Amino acid sequence: MKIKGIIALLVGVGAIAAGINPAAAIQYGTANVYRVGSGSSATVFFHGTADSSISADIGYVSKISSKLAGSCGEIVLSGSTVGTTSALKINSTTVTLASLPTQLLPTCTGSSFAEARTANFKTPDGKVVLVGNTAGTSATLDIPKATVKTVKINACGFGSFKGSDSAPLPTSFKVGATTYTVSTLPDAGGAPRCSSGMGYVPASWLGVTAGGGS
Repeated sequence: MKIKGIIALLVGVGAIAAGINPAAAIQYGTANVYRVGSGSSATVFFHGTADSSISADIGYVSKISSKLAGSCGEIVLSGSTVGTTSALKINSTTVTLASLPTQLLPTCTGSSFAEARTANFKTPDGKVVLVGNTAGTSATLDIPKATVKTVKINACGFGSFKGSDSAPLPTSFKVGATTYTVSTLPDAGGAPRCSSGMGYVPASWLGVTAGGGS
């Protein structure tokens, strides 16, 4: 990393401060992608060109919603609502879409279909019909969505995204053609900071070699 000006050790803070040349932004060793911490609440960091962005394909992410069942106990989901997921959940029960038979959606009269439907099915026009629910009651749906996260790279040349217990990090993700597994990313131990274009890195980063090892 090219540095202009004097590098100063922040006594008591354990960090190194430097004026960063945007063309040679903060990086952990030679790792373009690294993590701080482990488990669901780890943070993944990306090295990149200052003030740019990186697209990370994080796969299918749960999207929770609710919907009222119709008078025949049916919940009808459009093709655009279902998207490209291979499975969904209704009230915690998994429905595998490829296994559903294709049938017409009968007319519902009173509380009965004109033709009995005792199992979930899909229609020729791409709808998914979930049957056997209590009419007029709300069901909880989890329909995973293919998700690409845009990571903003700051003026110091790094960006990040963070997991939590309620929205954990994926086990792996893709940037371009490269797949990264979160658990095998180099663990930087501490996170860099950026304030008014000034980059700060943990003192423990001194002497870090290729791939994030020391």
